[in-house]
Amino acid sequence: MSLTFDTETIRLITLFENLTGVRVKDCLIDKESNTVYFVIEEGMVGIAIGKNGSVVKNAEKVIGKNIKIFEFSKDLKTFVKKLIPQANEVKIKNDNNLITVEVKVDKKEKPIVIGRDEKNLKILKQLFQRNHKVNNLIVW
Repeated sequence: MSLTFDTETIRLITLFENLTGVRVKDCLIDKESNTVYFVIEEGMVGIAIGKNGSVVKNAEKVIGKNIKIFEFSKDLKTFVKKLIPQANEVKIKNDNNLITVEVKVDKKEKPIVIGRDEKNLKILKQLFQRNHKVNNLIVW
């Protein structure tokens, strides 16, 4: 599956890769919150963050945006748990190639996962769709 990026996204990916030495698989830019979401290769999150967060803090200064880093996984269930660490239970349903991911979280964690005006949920849905062809995400 190939993703297409605009010029700004390609510039940010290249800059992030040069600053961290970690390969980026996907990138989303949220202009409202001035945040860039990077999905990086498996097992590379420690390198991307650096000791005491030094690498990612430097990248945030250079890029001029907040950075959120997620680790990719070929296994959808593992990928869901990496993007939503608050998940207690993950169910994946596949009905006629329509993939639905249901995630159960504690009641007090639900607002954090969903976010104000469902902002976090929308970002998560996009990342799941782009990386694993997920059609729907339900948090309960």
